[in-house]
Amino acid sequence: MATPLAQALHGHGPIADAAHKGLEVFASAPLHGGELPHLATPELAELIRPGLSTAQACLLAVASCHGLTKVLLSATDPAHWVNALAALDSEPLPPEHLRKILDVLNA
Repeated sequence: MATPLAQALHGHGPIADAAHKGLEVFASAPLHGGELPHLATPELAELIRPGLSTAQACLLAVASCHGLTKVLLSATDPAHWVNALAALDSEPLPPEHLRKILDVLNA
């Protein structure tokens, strides 16, 4: 699941290609139907951004992808919606930090 993010960080792949052409790039189902937070660990969430839940950290990592312009969200209840918005309203992760996260995931 990290391949598109890694490609974008290196300036190639579909996200980077679309962004270079001036297209808006949307992330649809950024948590892969709720599966991604179950695959991530609390330690990974803490590495991404201390204080965020695992789901929030995963959303922030996706939203911080270079070239991505929109994140399409749905939520099962109002509390999930508020938590998602809080994650997306925070400062995006810098590219160096995303590279560090990808290095941990690839280890």
